[in-house]
Amino acid sequence: MRTAPKSALFITALALAVGLTGCSGAPASDGGDGQKADDKPAASSQSVADACQLFVDEGTEISNKAQELSASASTDPEAAAAALEDVQKEFEALGEKITNEEISPVYNEFVNAYGEFSTIIGEVSADPSKASEAMEKMSDTVTKVTDASKKLGEACQS
Repeated sequence: MRTAPKSALFITALALAVGLTGCSGAPASDGGDGQKADDKPAASSQSVADACQLFVDEGTEISNKAQELSASASTDPEAAAAALEDVQKEFEALGEKITNEEISPVYNEFVNAYGEFSTIIGEVSADPSKASEAMEKMSDTVTKVTDASKKLGEACQS
């Protein structure tokens, strides 16, 4: 039981970090003219604007769930860890809807970085004594998620 506060703090920090980085890169509106999508032929009929709008609309909802986890993490770390896995699955499902050839790979980079959170949380949930060493991994993972989110925002604004 002594490790519960440390793992709760870890999960709270994780949920907060994820919530803050999740959808930081909202796309600039192209005014509906599809300017970027018309620049070159795409394997998908989905425009950059449509892919980015999908990310903003659905990704924001998913990120909001991650932020809500920070409230429950201190009282029920195991439930918060399970919920983060569900959030990861929702991000993956959203990735299946994002088919634009420019946005999809950038989004997948974001989802992969976010997936590292689920792995770290799973480790800590299975063995709370690993919370201290997981904090180091979390720092790197927060950087990866932040960088991937920034790239996604840049791709949507170009």
